[in-house]
Amino acid sequence: MQVLEANKASYGITNYKFALIQLAQTTLRSEIGKMELDKTFEERDQINASVVSALDDAASNWGVKVLRYEI
Repeated sequence: MQVLEANKASYGITNYKFALIQLAQTTLRSEIGKMELDKTFEERDQINASVVSALDDAASNWGVKVLRYEI
């Protein structure tokens, strides 16, 4: 992640790091829940892209850019 707007990251949310971690966990569970367990390893790149997209959408309001996510 990269902070683009420090004022939003400081005043727009109490703890953007914690919020992003929680959102990443929730989004990862959601993405894995949509597929068969055997497919999760094969679809790793697609899962990473989906999580980054969801995190980046939410983090834009906090002045933060999510660059990547790895599982």
